[in-house]
Amino acid sequence: MFKAELEDVSLLKDSMKTISDLISEGIFQLNEDGVKLVAADPAMVALVDFKIEKDVFESYDLDEETNVGLNLENLYSILRRANSDDKIILETRGDSKFYITMESSSVREFSLPILNLSEDDMPSTDDLEYAVTAELETKVLESAVKDALVVGDSVVIESDNAGLRVKAEGDQSNVEFEIDGDAEGVLEFSGGNARSMFSLDYLNDMTGAKKLSDTVKLSIGDDFPMRLEFEVPDEALLSFVLAPRIEEE
Repeated sequence: MFKAELEDVSLLKDSMKTISDLISEGIFQLNEDGVKLVAADPAMVALVDFKIEKDVFESYDLDEETNVGLNLENLYSILRRANSDDKIILETRGDSKFYITMESSSVREFSLPILNLSEDDMPSTDDLEYAVTAELETKVLESAVKDALVVGDSVVIESDNAGLRVKAEGDQSNVEFEIDGDAEGVLEFSGGNARSMFSLDYLNDMTGAKKLSDTVKLSIGDDFPMRLEFEVPDEALLSFVLAPRIEEE
């Protein structure tokens, strides 16, 4: 049995908006430290790792650690109905449903079926080692992605000791967005030589996490998955891993 009360509606709602744009189903791990979600899209192109710390909740009662599989699109459809003054209660009651109750001047109760999802096919990303890491203001990355979307459907991110370059090519146009390692909006930069290509559709959806955090930690390698981390200190961490696209010769 699990029951937790949350007054910061936006933290959960904004997170699930970004996650559900990418991934339709996922497994919530309920444990003594908080609520964690690990999920991947069916093509295994994008993986999300999301955690809300236990202390964020006004109350948090858990009999034993458990996993709850949910349709994330349906969960967000419910959460978007929450008002800013609502208290949200998340609950399991020993049956096959997950309950979401919203309380303010009225009480509204929703439920979702708990899905039997397998964790066996979930790839581990804990051992990924990156050649380049940069902490940026989120708006810097978002601007680069929006520029690239004007031109094409994929983007190349390159790095050297001086900074990052975000490049896209279309049939009749191209764009190059340079981010110097010491430029305004770059908080930290640890550079090296790296180059990888990524899907812009996925990357654009991931930058929707700007509502959570004004900064993003970006990590890349050479023809290697990218990691993006959006952190709300002492409250939540939303991390994405995006597989690279194969560049045509």
